[in-house]
Formats: sequence, structure tokens, C-alpha cells
Amino acid sequence: MMTLAPRTPHARSRLTLSGLSGKMRRLLLTLALLPGLAGAADLPKIIYVRPVPMNDDVLLQQGSNGVNNAAKLYKMQASTLESQATRAGRLQQLDNAVKQGAKIVVVMGIEFKDLLDSVARQAPQTRFVILEHCIDNAASTITCITFRESEASYLAGMQAALVSASGKIGLIGASNTALRQKNSEAFSNGAHAAKPAISVHEPLWVEGAQPFNDPPRAEALTKTMLGDGVDVIWAAAAGSNSGVFKALTPQNRGKAIGSGVNQCIQAPGKVLDNVEVHADSAIILAVGLLANGSTAPRFDFGLKEGAVALTALGLDAAYSECDILHQRPVLQKLREASSAIISGKLKVD
Repeated sequence: MMTLAPRTPHARSRLTLSGLSGKMRRLLLTLALLPGLAGAADLPKIIYVRPVPMNDDVLLQQGSNGVNNAAKLYKMQASTLESQATRAGRLQQLDNAVKQGAKIVVVMGIEFKDLLDSVARQAPQTRFVILEHCIDNAASTITCITFRESEASYLAGMQAALVSASGKIGLIGASNTALRQKNSEAFSNGAHAAKPAISVHEPLWVEGAQPFNDPPRAEALTKTMLGDGVDVIWAAAAGSNSGVFKALTPQNRGKAIGSGVNQCIQAPGKVLDNVEVHADSAIILAVGLLANGSTAPRFDFGLKEGAVALTALGLDAAYSECDILHQRPVLQKLREASSAIISGKLKVD
């Protein structure tokens, strides 16, 4: 699941369309040339409403990048509204977006889940897009974007198993939710597919008051897992991941797989690869579909659409500083598995 916790300022997002396959980039260009909103004399407005004021959260910045680039592709006028970090502040900015005449409003974060439906029902002329946090029985003008993270989770499990010298791998996550459990199962399945004898440690969860931003707690969990003989850990705890990286030393020879964005540059020599979520690419594709007439209540994006990916399999992998790039046989197996998932030959759910 995508998390909107503050991330290290050293993390960087991928180029907006770099995660997309050639096929999907061609689709985007085709959508941009179709008649519809793109041909309007007065540019329609697309507004991104942030759940908090501007900060260094890379995923939230992807939201802004996605909206801005979608506007360029589909001839729209983009702007961003920053909310005060309160329910009232977010509701005010949603109302402001409607009053400003937004054709499409994009939001990210669970903070909007309880607010969006009532606003949408009072603004039937506006299409609302929310990432990840779908609303039951939502207004017909709300579209939810979901991510098939289990596809990349499966590849992460394969990678961890193939690289592990001890034969023991594990996952440290932020919070034990249904989606995280699904990703954990995919991680385990991928590991056993690559190496049937691999031992997968029971997932450890940061939990607590700030599960997405508690590096000391993540560091303690990592030391526990290392003490149990694990030598490759998927760090899936957002801002808590820095604690995982801190616990990895030359003495324990532990390695990590990061999450969200490229974290190889955050902890050189310690991070093999990353399970990335490209919210910007997902927004661009969703806006293109909506701008050309779609009223779908949900868009589900994964490896095929470039919405999730491993850093090492991306177009700019050579600049990622990820350790896995030195292990070409492993990379080849990951490429083959990724292609099989994209083609539908390999099912991970």
C-alpha cells in the first residue's frame, strides 16, 4: 500500500514516464491526440489537493508531477492546493477546488477517504480521483486508482531468495493491514518459486503511533531479524526504512530491498533494489482515460502500466546505484518473471 509518511530528502522519484512500457507510452500519446477535453477552447482545470502543506514527501510530490504532466499532455490547466493538516483544512481545499471550477480533482492519502464522497455528491460536474483508498458505494463521479503491488512484491521475493547466502529472508512492514498481508504473501510466493528451500521469516511490523515514521523501532526489529539468521530484508515501512538500513553493517552482511522510491542512493552498498510505486504515471494514464470519456469507478494499474516496478528493471536503472545491478544472472531471471507477469503467463494473485 502506498504510504504518505515523510520520506528522506535524499530519496528521488523516477522520471514521470520512465516507468511506462513503450506500449503504454504510445497509448498515452494516442489518448492525447483523441478529441475531447484536449480540444476545448478554454482549458479545463485539473487541481491536485495535497493533504498537508508542502514538505519533502516524495510520493506526494509524485502526485503534483503527475497532475502537471497530465495537464501538458491533455491540454488542461493544472494547479495545486495545499491543505492544512486538519480535517477542516482538507475539506476547505476540496471546496475551493470545486469553486475554482475544476473539471478533475486529484487527491492522495487516507485522510480524504471520509471527506470525498460528501463533497462529490454536492459537485456532480466534477470528476474526483483518489489514489489507493477506495470508498464503498461512492458517488458516481469518484474514480479510485489501485495498484497491483503484489506483482512487484513477488519479484522482490524472488530477488531476496536468489541473493540470500544464509537461506533466510524476511519483511519488515509499517502496519499489519490486509493489503500488506497480500504483499507479504506475494513476497513469500516469489521467494519459494525462485528457491523452494528458502526460509521466510514471519513478517515483523513497526506498528505503534507512527508506524510509517519510526526508524528506531524499525532498527530494533531489523536487529531481531538479523539475529535470527536473516540476511536479506524487504524494508516496506516508508519513513521507518532508514532504521532498517542503519542496522545493516559489514559485520552482519545484511542487505535490504527498499520501497516506494529508489532508496539505493539513500544507503549505498546496503540496498539491493526497490519496489517502486509510480503514482505520477498512474495519474497521467487515469487522466487520459477520463479526459476521453471514461467514467470507470476504478482503474487498477501494475507492472504492465508502469505503475509499480523494481528499480533495477527500469529505464534509468544504470543510474540507480542499486547493488543488484552487479548480479546479472539474477537480473535476467527477474526480467523473465516480470515479462511473464505482464503477458499474463504468470499469475501472482
